[in-house]
Amino acid sequence: MIKLVPVHADILSSYTMSGGTGGPRSGLRPLHLTGKMGVCHPEVAPKLKELHDAVTAAGGDFRVTELHRDIAVQRAARAKYDNWVRAGKPQPGTPQFNSSTMKAAFVAQPGRSTHNAGRAIDIHVGMLNFPGVAKDKQLDRMWELAQPIGWTPVIRRPDEGASESWHFDFWGELLPTLSRLGYEQAALCGAILVGHGDLTNYDARVQAALVRAGFDIGKIDGQAGAKTRAGLSLALPGINAVDVLQRQDESVILSLLNLPVK
Repeated sequence: MIKLVPVHADILSSYTMSGGTGGPRSGLRPLHLTGKMGVCHPEVAPKLKELHDAVTAAGGDFRVTELHRDIAVQRAARAKYDNWVRAGKPQPGTPQFNSSTMKAAFVAQPGRSTHNAGRAIDIHVGMLNFPGVAKDKQLDRMWELAQPIGWTPVIRRPDEGASESWHFDFWGELLPTLSRLGYEQAALCGAILVGHGDLTNYDARVQAALVRAGFDIGKIDGQAGAKTRAGLSLALPGINAVDVLQRQDESVILSLLNLPVK
């Protein structure tokens, strides 16, 4: 499918070389050296560099806590979140909260996160430090810089204390999919296209490629029915959709990915 690419070497993670957080920028690990976390969708890479440059030019300290998250990491994180919910959502620091088995912040279902698609960043909000900007307005300034570039906050208003205040999505070519099908399906589509969805079979990949190109096939479910076959016939006139799906012709997916986005 679509191969993820490393981010620009100038972009720093929020982690020190020893694995901690905080401290001077000179001690931070470059994001592209963090392994699977330091890669993103090809259309996201230049936009992340543009955001980094905009924040830096404004005097801010841009540190990325998380970018790409593969499906195995997503499953483990979701399991901790589910444990926390089942325990009654105890507050961190209380005896009921176990930091090794619980996570007190929302985690999307595996394959339904824009992190899986390489299209989301979590930033270190507390270290932005824009000069001349009040502490409770740092996120406001970040929004002013991020949104014109195409980075969308996941919360409704800039509130440093809100859960997920650190999360920004770059939808790019999947923006029409987001408008048509909503957040979860758009995230699922993006994750499948880069090989990190929870649906990995051939039918799901065909569906994701069709959805990206703007064809109405309903929801992506990994089971090609009449709508998927009809969409395939419209997208690539002259092919035998039933035959293609039965043979699992990989060249068809490449042809779909070469179609313009609608």
